Amino acid sequence: MILKPTLINTAIVSSLLLATHPSEAQDKPIADIERLVVNGILPSRIETVGGSFDTLEEEYIKARRPLSINEQLRTMPGIMVVADGSMSFDLNIGIRGQNPRRSAKAMVMEDGMPLQLAPYTDPVNHYATPSTSITRVEVVKGAGQILYGPQTLAGAVNFVTKPVSRNGDIVGSLTSRFGNQDFRGLHGSIGFGNASGGVVLDVSQSKGGGIFENSDFDMKDYRIKGEYNLSESQVIGLKVVHTHDRRNQTENYLTRDEYATDPYSHPTVALDKWQQDRDVVQLTHKFEINNNVTLSSQAYYTDIFRNGLRGSNSGREVDGIWESRLRNCDAIGDNNGDGNITVSDVEGSDINLCGGRHAPRQYFTWGAESRADFGHSIFGLENDAIMGVRFHKEKVHRQQVYATTTAQRLDYQLALVEGDDIEGERFDAYALSYYAQNTTYIDNWALTAGFRFEDVRTRNTDDFSTDSASDNYTKFLPSLSVAYNGIKNTTFFAGVHKGISPSRADRDLDASGARAVPEESTLYEVGMRSHYADGIRLSAALFHNDIENTIVDNGATFDNSGESEQQGVELSGRINFGEIYNQASNFYISAAYTNLWTAKYIKASNPDNDGNRMQYAPKQLFNLDIGYEHASGIDGRIGVQHVGEQFVDDENTVLESGNGIEGLIPSYTIWNATLNYTIPNSRVTLFSSVENLFDKTYLVSRNEGKLAGRERLFFGGITFDF
Repeated sequence: MILKPTLINTAIVSSLLLATHPSEAQDKPIADIERLVVNGILPSRIETVGGSFDTLEEEYIKARRPLSINEQLRTMPGIMVVADGSMSFDLNIGIRGQNPRRSAKAMVMEDGMPLQLAPYTDPVNHYATPSTSITRVEVVKGAGQILYGPQTLAGAVNFVTKPVSRNGDIVGSLTSRFGNQDFRGLHGSIGFGNASGGVVLDVSQSKGGGIFENSDFDMKDYRIKGEYNLSESQVIGLKVVHTHDRRNQTENYLTRDEYATDPYSHPTVALDKWQQDRDVVQLTHKFEINNNVTLSSQAYYTDIFRNGLRGSNSGREVDGIWESRLRNCDAIGDNNGDGNITVSDVEGSDINLCGGRHAPRQYFTWGAESRADFGHSIFGLENDAIMGVRFHKEKVHRQQVYATTTAQRLDYQLALVEGDDIEGERFDAYALSYYAQNTTYIDNWALTAGFRFEDVRTRNTDDFSTDSASDNYTKFLPSLSVAYNGIKNTTFFAGVHKGISPSRADRDLDASGARAVPEESTLYEVGMRSHYADGIRLSAALFHNDIENTIVDNGATFDNSGESEQQGVELSGRINFGEIYNQASNFYISAAYTNLWTAKYIKASNPDNDGNRMQYAPKQLFNLDIGYEHASGIDGRIGVQHVGEQFVDDENTVLESGNGIEGLIPSYTIWNATLNYTIPNSRVTLFSSVENLFDKTYLVSRNEGKLAGRERLFFGGITFDF
């Protein structure tokens, strides 16, 4: 991976310019400088935030022992997670009724850096930060999300990775996990730091069998973080991440009849392959000029390659039975004479003679951002202000080619030379974003006004023709919110902001160059959060979102399908009885509930869809955890998750199609449990966890056929902290 000169120059110039004025800084102990690597998106005075937000802290993540961060995200109100991909590791987040497909309509970040492959032209996710590397998850759904973009329709999610220790000791941990379905997991971290700086190395691996039989996966994540104090007021940081992801994963799912026979068996999963390699560099600089002014800068670069090989396509009917259709399997031929080569055609033959469809894609993104946080006074009133600018570029090369031989199926580069129907498109994007926000404090009130301005230019071109399309637009996104803190440990808030979801480049480019325009939203919310009584935390939010030019995925194109609205309520809370009764041990109840009573089209481009429910937007979401933490080091938890029924198309089709793509997804309820034991006077913790406790078979997606949620998975392990 080669860093672009633009990124290096920006980072070096930013750091040097800021480093040349140490005389302006007041003396400040190094211990007071925040760890630069803990790059959160919530302000330090969270009680004054005039909008809804939720967090997951490291202690709770550890106690929950999630297989991936998806299990934790489901416990947060307003978030719908579709368990897609091998072992449901892929990140599919929908916030407040937005389609969760590949998290394309949520702003997803790691340490404040965009995590999506290409946020402006192809804002999808095939990666989630390992839960073992996360110290905090932040979800901002109110007006404050306009500080982060470009996705500002419904919410921003930030994964904060573990900080560099600065206590002068070598610190770290080692965790080993193992379970059924050949599941194995390993995580290790080691770091050292002192008053001058520090470094931490973090390595994780998960491997085993996927949702389908023989759909093995092996995912490795390597990361190193360091920071160094240039002076008593300045600190620089570096994070480098490499991800190596290999899976026998199909993106084509089961027909109605295949699912009925065995929902965990796929006819071509042994042929299907998924690979992804990610290289990420993030440079950061923080300069505390004085007690009132802090300048923060970051520069980032990502180099991501992925290829998905599919050996099958959506189903076809053969003698009254719907079967998966095989891609490029002329070597076996149409033995049943129905005009398609389907699964029954290869009975008694070697399926390895078949070809498949490769989809190699390369993504490069880089950018730089500088932000000033400062306090000031106007008319005798205290204020906190934020001003920033971000430059972002991305280049994408999407290709598709059909392998006609076994050799081409095994080597996508050979297929690109010798295969059939080769396609290629290139996307380029340039975006300049400005944002500002000011909070004024008046007695128990905090009034916050802000805006985000997006100047976006995109272009996509065809590799094999003169076809091209460009899209240039500017968007001004204002926000206004108010918070009241006149009651002890309690905040009432209300806010409104404009948001967008950028128009995405079509998968298939034609000479007309027609494309969708960005979605635009106006989100209103009111709510409260309270820790008034010891041991009891509660929050509630009522929201209403009006969206123009709603974008839907129609396969080859992304089209505007009219106006829509989402409206509902979010409730969450936790009761710690040990804190209430001042006991060393603690019995607790934690719950989150979302009622999305409205998620519909009101002025659809197709009038027949007016009033229909939106895709993958269940009305009811509920999560409940009941647990007990004993002073001896034992803590246990049992939890339940409920997801209401979902429609998967704008027509709200209820009757199931033979290929499994259309039809209702019924509601489902899943149980899970965790048990931890920290051995007294040691640094060893033993744990066990189970997902889908009662081994329920349930449907989670119809994106390209029927996909079941994973079977019961139980695993145990050991953690040693040092």
